[in-house]
Amino acid sequence: MGVVALVHVLVVASFVATALCAGNFNQDFDITFGDGRAKIVNNGQLLTLSLDKSSGSGFRSKNEYLFGKIDLKIKLVPRNSAGTVTTYYLSSEGPNHDEIDFEFLGNVTGQPYTLHTNVFAQGKGGREQQFRLWFDPTADFHTYSILWNPQRIIFTVDNTPIREFRNWESIGVPFPKSQPMRVYSSLWDAEDWATQGGRVKTDWSKAPFTASYRNFNANACIMSNGKSSCSGSNRGSSSSWMNQQLDSTSQQRLRWVQKNYMIYNYCTDFKREFVRFRVLILIGDVVNSSEDLRTQNLTGSLSRARQRGYTQSLGCWTKLRFHLQLLTHFNANACVRPNGRSPCHGSGSTSAWMNQQLNITSQPKGRHSEQNFHTFSQNLPKD
Repeated sequence: MGVVALVHVLVVASFVATALCAGNFNQDFDITFGDGRAKIVNNGQLLTLSLDKSSGSGFRSKNEYLFGKIDLKIKLVPRNSAGTVTTYYLSSEGPNHDEIDFEFLGNVTGQPYTLHTNVFAQGKGGREQQFRLWFDPTADFHTYSILWNPQRIIFTVDNTPIREFRNWESIGVPFPKSQPMRVYSSLWDAEDWATQGGRVKTDWSKAPFTASYRNFNANACIMSNGKSSCSGSNRGSSSSWMNQQLDSTSQQRLRWVQKNYMIYNYCTDFKREFVRFRVLILIGDVVNSSEDLRTQNLTGSLSRARQRGYTQSLGCWTKLRFHLQLLTHFNANACVRPNGRSPCHGSGSTSAWMNQQLNITSQPKGRHSEQNFHTFSQNLPKD
């Protein structure tokens, strides 16, 4: 092999190694708070965060990213971690910030952690999904990854997808795609809500609490002075993840996780806006005519939903068509409003159900049941 060719191979190998090997915490991150409770050791290969009664600690990346795949290995606080929260997330700055969250809610010894996920777009969150893990996250390091491209956000744990949040801007759902974000992590006390709704408090006799990090990797577009490292001649380097989606095997694994380990989903919380939206559909607040129901026409329904501010609800399902399928499936006993006017106005025919709580849906056999409504909605796509 000639000298020029050898040099070329070494340069390429060096580039690949830089892109794929574990990062160095000294080079990649700044400590943001903690007064010495955050420590970088082992020549930058290991970072630890500690929490005691006086303070927690945290760090953030030096770089800002606009799309990419971010990996980080974390070993969580062992034993009695009740009241503690370990976070790992991407976030921009400002009141209308974007954010993609992993949060690990501690628990008493022997009880499982809760993995809390959320997505903020233009300052609005409220898109929580929570999971148990199928392993002990305190016994060893595990890889937690965020894949973020213009089409979707995929949360993975040890290469197993647990959540996919798709871009549905076409139907009015905000999606984070224009604000560069840094990588953040922190360990802090949230005993007022973190463990069993705040019923279990932090046992400070067990402090300090410590979480450990290693093997940071960002295969991502770095933003600097308004320019992306993925633009121009470097665009091809991002092709492996820029258009990545879940293949059939990954979709099966996602369904397995959501069936067996999901413990909360904002789309099926009957105390939240999303149920009120479904109810408002059923009483004709969004769907204005029986023809909309018969044809499952989306145009008018989408416009009225956006006007009424139900953008989070629109993001709950992969296609708004499911909202109208909900109506046709339940054969709703409802006041559908042709041309904005309700046929129920001035009529006594609705008195049997008008004042019942969440009983404005009917099963195909005419049985009113919130639980059956809930069961049906569970079968719809999660995001």
